[in-house]
Amino acid sequence: MKSLFNQILSVLMAIVVLVSTMSMTVSAHYCGNILVDKTIMKPAQKCAMHDKQAHQESNQNDKDCCDDEIEIIKGQDQLKLQSTDFELPQPIFVQALVYTFFLKPILQTNTIPSHYEYPPPLYVRNFQAFYQVYLI
Repeated sequence: MKSLFNQILSVLMAIVVLVSTMSMTVSAHYCGNILVDKTIMKPAQKCAMHDKQAHQESNQNDKDCCDDEIEIIKGQDQLKLQSTDFELPQPIFVQALVYTFFLKPILQTNTIPSHYEYPPPLYVRNFQAFYQVYLI
């Protein structure tokens, strides 16, 4: 279960790195104030009025009612790997920690004790009631 979780997490992290470094373009085509088409990574489809005006070149003084907008979303150019240099102030502490938690369970062996625990003797009578000695 733990290794499956690690594999899924590593794939998700690789996808995050891929998406963050990828650049893309978003293009939109407006006819007047109406959005006709909006696409990612390819040019937007033109409207029928734009095609009609492209064929009619006689009226060049009229303003074109169609508008194309292209937005470029830039990804990261460089990945910066951060490395931290640190010094351990007390290497003896680290050695003791490693020995205590990692090496000591490996070095211990399971030994069977040579003696057995005997149960206590059975309680036969109540001595306080027998001798009539009570704590007041």
